[in-house]
Amino acid sequence: MILKNCKIVINREILEGDILIEGGIIKRIKKNIDNKDTKVVNLKGKIVIGGVIDAHVHFRYNNVKKEGFISGSKAAINGGVTHVIDMPNDNLPITTKERFHKKYIEGREKSNVNINFNYGVTEDNYMDEIDKAKSYKIFMVESVGDLFIRNYTKLKDILNQNKIFTIHAEHKDIIEENKKKYSLNTWKDHCRIRDSRSEIEAIKEILKNLEVINRLNEKNPHVHFCHVSTGGGLNLINMAKKKFKNIKITLEVTPHHLYLNRDMAEELKGMGKFNPPLRSKEDNRALIKGLIYGNVDIIATDHAPHTYEEKSRDVRECPSGIPGIETFVPLTLNLVNRGILSIFDAVDLISNNPAKIFNIDNRIREGNNANLTIIDLKKEITIKGENFKSKSKFTPFESWKVKGVPIYTLVNGNMYKI
Repeated sequence: MILKNCKIVINREILEGDILIEGGIIKRIKKNIDNKDTKVVNLKGKIVIGGVIDAHVHFRYNNVKKEGFISGSKAAINGGVTHVIDMPNDNLPITTKERFHKKYIEGREKSNVNINFNYGVTEDNYMDEIDKAKSYKIFMVESVGDLFIRNYTKLKDILNQNKIFTIHAEHKDIIEENKKKYSLNTWKDHCRIRDSRSEIEAIKEILKNLEVINRLNEKNPHVHFCHVSTGGGLNLINMAKKKFKNIKITLEVTPHHLYLNRDMAEELKGMGKFNPPLRSKEDNRALIKGLIYGNVDIIATDHAPHTYEEKSRDVRECPSGIPGIETFVPLTLNLVNRGILSIFDAVDLISNNPAKIFNIDNRIREGNNANLTIIDLKKEITIKGENFKSKSKFTPFESWKVKGVPIYTLVNGNMYKI
């Protein structure tokens, strides 16, 4: 197959040319490739980027009513995503080597995209070494089963390792304190109970322990903060990045924390319930500013499907989480068309930077697997949950008009039209 007339984004430059793909491998990148025996797809100047990586998804292993590797990976393809990293808070949390390897084998067999997995950290298993784990996930607030850290005094020992840790930073004590102050009667109450202080204090708790580890200079952990939702949390992390010499720190934000805020809570109802919750408009602005000034490393979705029936319940019974993998690329490219980001910034945030952080080779280079996302920066769409391939066919962005969409996804040379 030859992809003709591409605008290829490589190293923050646009190269015009063709891409020859054979056996799932990029064989040649140059202008005017001719091969009469090969299928030709004329992209007519559309943009080609290294396959988009969603570094934070929940494909609901062992709960196919909500999702599964097959539907989740079809949703990824429909969203222009070629690589995902799946989280460990499943029905049976992935906190043992046996569960991890069973899930790994099944996920690799069933998924239509490149899939990797995180290992769940507890106070008992934190010394486990899992060769195939992309990172080790720490929940600072109750998750599933034993998958959270009850005793924060263990954090120094847990983090003092040469591993990549992904952190869900919400402080359990602050949340418990807030539960005594507020009843959960309205959708805004969910935001009050898991308030901005819970995120900021959880980040401080991690950074306090990293400061000791940095001073000891024995180990070199890499700590990646998931779904940072507050301006205060973002500032703390970026100050620590400059301060700690022996520790790598990175962070992600989600599209829903960029676009949505707690003023929308009562209107969105269950569609706006997730953890961390909706924040303030000021936090929206702070995160956007973080993108502009390079203080945010990646955008990831926290794709967390539930059934429509569950999300239609009242605030007490409604589970947290929304599907996001199919709106991920359009919502990011919409920021390009609004003049907030350059196309190069966007590609760094959804492709290049997650590849570097999690050691995934999605580069457009000869000899590499053909994992590509092809986008039409000028195409406008109206987001409709009914068009999703995910089993969760709803979104807080229902009927939003956005500009800039993926039009083809190539996974190891297999080309899918969106």
